[in-house]
Amino acid sequence: MVRVLGMSLLVLLSAGCSPELNWRELRFDEAGVTQLFPCKPVRQQRKVALAGRPQVLVLQVCDTGGVTWALAHTQLTDPAEAPAVLQALADAAHANIGAARSAARPQVVPGAAAHAAAGRYGFSGQAPDGRRLEAAVLLYARGSVVVQLTVLGPRLAAEAVDTFMTSARAGA
Repeated sequence: MVRVLGMSLLVLLSAGCSPELNWRELRFDEAGVTQLFPCKPVRQQRKVALAGRPQVLVLQVCDTGGVTWALAHTQLTDPAEAPAVLQALADAAHANIGAARSAARPQVVPGAAAHAAAGRYGFSGQAPDGRRLEAAVLLYARGSVVVQLTVLGPRLAAEAVDTFMTSARAGA
């Protein structure tokens, strides 16, 4: 009986040791940021228009547990453009899933500057195929680097989102 109970306990413990989210701290030197990720991200790059100007947006993105985790950053030619670019990123994040515009909740990111559009957003919308999506977004800037963290999926686990968002470090 003790042996069966011991084996059952061992199976339960080993199941808890193989988490879906495998957190790792990564430093992205080109952006000068450090971030925890729950999976191994892949680097992508896109040219986009932000605040009426062409920008190169560099993404680090991975998927696990049916959720997408991403860090995007862009290097501005003038740090004075940061407020407009942060606003444009917030607008685009909401528009991408047809969500009503929400206000940012303040969140301090060590090393980041204070900007009106910086902060954490949470909203719901739809994927192009009509599926419901939840989004959590954190925007911040340090000097001429603007960063967007995004968690996107049909259902977001609050604790995992908090881990991702509160691990952000600018200039680390």
